[in-house]
Amino acid sequence: MSVDIRGEYIERAALVVMHYQVDVFEILFGEKPSPLLDRCNALIRRWRATGRPVLFPNFSLGADYEHAPPGTNRQITPYLPSGRFRTGLPVAGLAIEPGDLVYTCPRASVFHGTSLDADLRTRGVSTLVMAGISTTGVVLSSVAWACDADYDLRLVQDCCFDPDQEAHDALFRSSFGGRVLVL
Repeated sequence: MSVDIRGEYIERAALVVMHYQVDVFEILFGEKPSPLLDRCNALIRRWRATGRPVLFPNFSLGADYEHAPPGTNRQITPYLPSGRFRTGLPVAGLAIEPGDLVYTCPRASVFHGTSLDADLRTRGVSTLVMAGISTTGVVLSSVAWACDADYDLRLVQDCCFDPDQEAHDALFRSSFGGRVLVL
């Protein structure tokens, strides 16, 4: 992972770690430890040296699924019968510290239905260094939104994952359609 934490962009940057949460890790990895968590924690530790914000948006539809989408949402609706995603609890061992910003997101994009954009702009953030699970879900949705909102986007490939390896690779090969700088 080659993240330059001394670059001139740092003074206006934030690290956004998306959907590193219990339900996602249980679905994708079961009880097995994932080296993905270790790589992300290493990134977080290096980032903290910058003094810049660290944000942890996680997906949740609410305790009673009060934020569940209509049946036309093909991405989220299939998860409803599982009983998952009622909370956005971070995965055990994730390097969250007091003062980090934690968000509960009702859709794949971390910007939909949250104050994340306003909070970033209040802090003078115009560059996002992003990592997330899954590449075809939260990462794709959030990158598209953030690009349209004129953020400078950098995506840490070693800290992103998708169970569809072919789609994951294709998105990174294209740098998400030219929207991001891949690190």
